[in-house]
Amino acid sequence: MDSTTIRSRRLLALATVTALAFGVGACSSDKKDSAEGSGQAGPVNMEFWGWAGYEKIVDQWNASHPDTKITFKKIPSGPKGGYTQISNALTAGKGPCLAQIEYQNIPSMLVKNSVMDITQYASEGMDKYIPSAVSASSVGGKIYGVPVDVGPMVLFYREDLFAKYGISKPPATWAEYQADAEKVTTAGPGVKFGTMLGDAGSLASFTLQTGQSWYSTKGDSWTVSIDNPGTRKVASYWQDLKDKGLVAKTGSAWDPQFNKASEAGKVLTFVGAAWAAGGLKSDLANLSGKWRVAPMPTWAAGDGKSASSGGSATSVMTGCKTPNEAVQFADFLSSDPQAVKTGIEGGLYPASKAGQEDPSLTGGDPYFGGQKVGDVYKASAAQVPSTWTNGPTFQQVETDFTGAIGNGTLPDAVTKVQASTVAAIKKLGLSVTNG
Repeated sequence: MDSTTIRSRRLLALATVTALAFGVGACSSDKKDSAEGSGQAGPVNMEFWGWAGYEKIVDQWNASHPDTKITFKKIPSGPKGGYTQISNALTAGKGPCLAQIEYQNIPSMLVKNSVMDITQYASEGMDKYIPSAVSASSVGGKIYGVPVDVGPMVLFYREDLFAKYGISKPPATWAEYQADAEKVTTAGPGVKFGTMLGDAGSLASFTLQTGQSWYSTKGDSWTVSIDNPGTRKVASYWQDLKDKGLVAKTGSAWDPQFNKASEAGKVLTFVGAAWAAGGLKSDLANLSGKWRVAPMPTWAAGDGKSASSGGSATSVMTGCKTPNEAVQFADFLSSDPQAVKTGIEGGLYPASKAGQEDPSLTGGDPYFGGQKVGDVYKASAAQVPSTWTNGPTFQQVETDFTGAIGNGTLPDAVTKVQASTVAAIKKLGLSVTNG
């Protein structure tokens, strides 16, 4: 999950200096990426690496662009080895021209000098995408990817169980969420209102909703602010719910334990991204018509702020000899109506403003009792703050949080990961301070 959220960054000078310091040299093969647009004769051929189901979209492009052929290569998802595969190929001079990069990993790929500044090719078309996705694809005011999808956060809830336990409407605030959790816990043995927040990605998304960020940059220096008031508020809130036994320890969609609890009517809600609907439909098809979608609860009544989890961009890799054509394809993937529709069918919620108006998203969804859930997703996407900055060591943060949460409280984990992240960035040879 990605995310993604989601974010504004200011790192161009830092990334440039770091790339030179690391001495990473990456260039695409002459045989794979030929450049008509760069003055070379013949058609353009480019490789695109990713793990999403982009094959049909690539076929659509190739059918309508005979002079620019894209070859798609399926690789493991980024965290499961895809990023390492991309980096190794680039270092060996055999990397792709394009790659799928999750928003939270763009800074770390930039520090490795793996992604190209495509501002001159992409800037005029970025107004097609929601602001938080544009911010998430940018660093230091420069564009390093064309946004593909986003993960607007919402509250998934069981309408039938709400009626059973006397809950008249979805909680609009986190205070109401806790009150509902207390009511449900006392009403039925083993029944929980929601699920526990338990990983770095979730904590980041919930912090994003507060309008605060885990990182910032000034000149060529990072400031790490994981241990900030917003994160503290989120961590303390969920730790309190856990300590009082008000939330289940299970995850959410695609978690076997969650599925089992759902089928038994033991969990009423979970907070997740729009893409989690796919998990419900595939794993809990027998509960069709019982789930509904509501806005993510907010800290202050009526403030409307939401969050995002997951999502990725299509980035042009360093050394690509046809960046202009590469961006043209990336823009097609993200904004062509048919391509966007194909992506939606594959479970992607589009970053494209027009894509969010696709009929498949605006009509009633039978699984959710005919509710127009696309309206809820769209409203959430529009309310994601553009205040978030991702850092250069996302995998380290994720690993450290998993370990810390398993050995203490959420607030304690925040303190530990603040310190370990500062240390990790120092190890990269970057200037860093505590926020």
